[in-house]
Amino acid sequence: MADSDSQALGIVAFQLLPGVVIVGLIILAIKCHHKNRSDLHTPLLSTETVEYRVDAATREADAGFSVCPGCEFENFKRFAYCSLCGERLVPTMEDRAHKKSKSPLPSQRSEEASTPARTKKLKTQQIRVRKRKEWVRRVAVDGNVFWFRNHVPGYIDSSLLSTGYTISFKKRYGSCLFLLDGGMEMIEPRVVAMDESISLELIAAPLTNALAFPIQHSSSSTITGTLDLPSERLHEVLTSSTHDFPTKYAHFVISTAAIIVPAEIAFLKLSVHRDYILEQSLDHVGCIKEKNIHSYMRINFIDESGVDAGGVHREWFMLVNELLVDPTLQLFLCTNKTDQAYYLNPSSAWDVGKDHFTYYYATGRLIGRALLEGCTWGFHLALPLLKTILGIPVTFSDLEYLDPEAYRSMVWLMENNGVDDLGLDFSVMESRGGELVQVELIPNGSNITVTDANKHTYLKRKFEYLLFESVSDQLFMLLKGIYEVIPQELLLLFDAEELDYLLCGTQEIDVDDWKANTAVSSNLLLPRTLGWFWEVVAEMPNEYRRRLLQFATGSSRVPLSGFAGLTSYDGRLCPFSLKGIAYSTTQYISSHACFNRLDLPLYHSKQELETVLYATLETELYGFTTE
Repeated sequence: MADSDSQALGIVAFQLLPGVVIVGLIILAIKCHHKNRSDLHTPLLSTETVEYRVDAATREADAGFSVCPGCEFENFKRFAYCSLCGERLVPTMEDRAHKKSKSPLPSQRSEEASTPARTKKLKTQQIRVRKRKEWVRRVAVDGNVFWFRNHVPGYIDSSLLSTGYTISFKKRYGSCLFLLDGGMEMIEPRVVAMDESISLELIAAPLTNALAFPIQHSSSSTITGTLDLPSERLHEVLTSSTHDFPTKYAHFVISTAAIIVPAEIAFLKLSVHRDYILEQSLDHVGCIKEKNIHSYMRINFIDESGVDAGGVHREWFMLVNELLVDPTLQLFLCTNKTDQAYYLNPSSAWDVGKDHFTYYYATGRLIGRALLEGCTWGFHLALPLLKTILGIPVTFSDLEYLDPEAYRSMVWLMENNGVDDLGLDFSVMESRGGELVQVELIPNGSNITVTDANKHTYLKRKFEYLLFESVSDQLFMLLKGIYEVIPQELLLLFDAEELDYLLCGTQEIDVDDWKANTAVSSNLLLPRTLGWFWEVVAEMPNEYRRRLLQFATGSSRVPLSGFAGLTSYDGRLCPFSLKGIAYSTTQYISSHACFNRLDLPLYHSKQELETVLYATLETELYGFTTE
């Protein structure tokens, strides 16, 4: 009897088993569904541990650096190739021994780094990068700071025009004309014109105080002078300027973070229409009161519903950068097409119009904001302009990086005789409003013939005019804007090539770094979609990687600290993330640029993913909604 009961129970249990299994699978599916839904709404910024740009920059400095054997630049440790010249990096024994070891003295590091490069001819770019240490600040016995000129390996300047010059503006703010724009608390008078009392002075480097900048940002009415730093602070800054770049970068980020006004205290809201983005943006930025210039900005595109949590600001900044170098505007001219470097337009008053001073002033403030917030600047400034911003002497040879054609022509004149037969005089021709105008380099210059006897005077005057005098007003306004945002003592840290790198970063995108610093939702860990995605990205041309990055984050460039340094609008680290979504919901890839996030459908094949991704990147990538 007992056996029959047991047998009956077994039969019943066996019959119920499929139902139990089915119920269990249903419960599991429901749990997985809810988990996947919760994954989609997981906060990207951890509420337990909040990190900022400072943390990412400090980690980069702690990781050490790799010295380029070609140009001697100290690269971030994660790079396999030099960021400035492209040479393959070979880690030193010291770097491998201890990540946090201090760098050797500059003289020791230069000797060690230059040894491998002596066996081969240096590339043109490597020679240029090595020249960044041509001029260095030194402290004399009496405490004065002077310019010391180093010998640059692989470069010889034997010309009679090898003297370096710094510039100084002799002018009072009272000679600027202002137009009052009232009604908003954040608005101050904006510059619309300048009279002719501005005086630009070129000073030979041996006679220059190495702490002098072209204009002194201070509350006094005069604008010339030098930085007045306590001796201990001066020693600290000059010592920091000799450190490796990752260390200097971390120091700079820490220092700028200290002067940014937290968004919780105050922030600026700029409303612009996309159709008039350049005019309205430059007008707004130029009118911000100086006391508010360090506050965070939030951008509102009129007639668009997007809320700026970082992505809108990045897109706005990128679009303004693109328009600043639009050939139809002619605010900046591409004077070196090989390097794609831009300089000020000497004819901006005719080509741009009456607002050109406002535009240069606001652009200077935007450059300062890029340095302050770690935004990447969209175009390279010509080397002489970078050196001028830093107060570093400019030499005749620097003209090669501004206008190679003019430089070669002037070198030919310098090195050859028979100049008398060329019919040159002491004047240059300029285009102003579509008309050619003759500008005399010296009094009565149009009636003085250039000869072999006076050609060096002619070349010196032409050099001074092309680089400085022809754009003196524009340069003054640009520098004024920069120095109002960035303390000049922080600019003492860098040379011209480092400033260019600090502003523009690199256009190359390291997929391994991108992948290593990506947060992934759990529903992407098992399907093959994640692997397919990275395979497609790795196979992409770099231009399409930049488009993908712009689509996902609002910017097509990577921060200097790499993908680990991606941030939200307030400087908090906000890693790139991939969220898996059900294929049945949508087959399209969508972005949440404010949070550096892509929503990735769980595709059935790599080919389908690739097709949709490329189709997305081929379309217009601008515009925001609240969804």
